[in-house]
Amino acid sequence: MKIGFIGTGVISDAIVRGLMKSDTEMSFLLSRRSESLSERLANEFSNVEVVDDNQAIIDASDVVVLAVRPQVAEAVLAGLTIPPEKQVISLIATLTHDTLRSWFGTEVSICRAIPLPFVADQIGITAIYPDQAAAKTLFTLLGTVVAATSQVEFDRYGIASATMGLYFETVSTLSEWIIKEGVPESHSQLYFSALLHGLNQTALKQNETSFRDQVAAHSTPGGLNEQAVSVFKQQGGPEALVCALESIKARILANSAPNPKEPK
Repeated sequence: MKIGFIGTGVISDAIVRGLMKSDTEMSFLLSRRSESLSERLANEFSNVEVVDDNQAIIDASDVVVLAVRPQVAEAVLAGLTIPPEKQVISLIATLTHDTLRSWFGTEVSICRAIPLPFVADQIGITAIYPDQAAAKTLFTLLGTVVAATSQVEFDRYGIASATMGLYFETVSTLSEWIIKEGVPESHSQLYFSALLHGLNQTALKQNETSFRDQVAAHSTPGGLNEQAVSVFKQQGGPEALVCALESIKARILANSAPNPKEPK
């Protein structure tokens, strides 16, 4: 299988590296942008080639991955010709199937996907829509796939994936507080990394238990954890988080025109 990438950023780099760890035989054609990443991959792997012509990438690939930034997507993609039978995976946030098809001028099969950086280690979870065979095959090699049944569901995964920076902002706040209280920075980093890793493993093992029930399970009545949750709620912590999510939702919906038809 030959996979072509138009746009070679951090996520494209992670996908290629993750797929290189699989047992599936494949080769990759990469656009030169971003040159530092595409050239590095080509230097590391013999089955990676950098190609200057985006149309040539499309013509030579079995699967085409669109991975340019939304701000430059139209300038890069409009005018390219994609045959209707070609399998296309779009990683471009906020751009709908209809918008992309209008640029290509064909009823090409497009699957939108939200891979996360962890796919490089084959531990990612990737939301796709619709349930396209090519996308499911590739991203299953990189971890877990969740196939959304509607555009609305897919957009909600996009909102959820926008919380990675928020996660580290929270951890940073925790770490900076105990450092200010006299804990060495190296110890703080080690402590919270291990603490959060342990909590993550608990969540994975108990994935049939709701997160709300796990709050109670980790908050002994009258204990310190219960106190922390109580004060967090009193100070508007959950409301601030929901406000952040709603702001992302508004941005995504503003760029997603209503689509009465399911994507083809």
